[in-house]
Amino acid sequence: MAHLTTTTRVYRIDVDFFSGGDQFASEIISFEIEEGAEVWTAAYLAAEGSTYFDLRIPKLSYSFSFVPGFPDEPDPTSPAGALKPVCRDCGCDMLARDASARWDAHRQAWAISGVYDCTFCDLCNAESDDLARWVPADDLTPFDRFAAALVDALSSPELALDSAFHMFCVDHALTHTVEDARAAWIEAVARESSATGGDFLPGIGVDHA
Repeated sequence: MAHLTTTTRVYRIDVDFFSGGDQFASEIISFEIEEGAEVWTAAYLAAEGSTYFDLRIPKLSYSFSFVPGFPDEPDPTSPAGALKPVCRDCGCDMLARDASARWDAHRQAWAISGVYDCTFCDLCNAESDDLARWVPADDLTPFDRFAAALVDALSSPELALDSAFHMFCVDHALTHTVEDARAAWIEAVARESSATGGDFLPGIGVDHA
């Protein structure tokens, strides 16, 4: 029986850890991933696996750079600008994490003391400690493309800033085609207009009478 072989590569990152903007530690971390895996996601996970990444530390943050590779290691491609986490299941960037807060008597305000590992997706309701994957911040998500296509189908660019339309897209992005969602939106607008007796343009709840 033939055996499949998996090619892996080792990367190293130089991580600086900060508390309130002041560096308190640095560490070079090595991690190994399979060929073709997302290098930047693995790098963030490696940094957050350090003993210095302690959420009890006030205003904890970190930054890292890749250590130049050995001759047999490729240098990963740097992303264009900032990154954002998206859901591994549906690609949406509407992710949330629960956190704990404690009262800061000195500042007279609640201060976040810890962020839990579990991540929750507002769109598909997926929940997991490893739900997020990291992509360039300006990447369009499947939800973004759905909403933009629906705006185009309705010929109503003003809907892009309409909160009711946004919630409509949240409810329909995973279950409807753009054409079906267009029909459902028009029906909802007509129903709302009939109920209120107003003259409504495509944004539900915006009375132009």
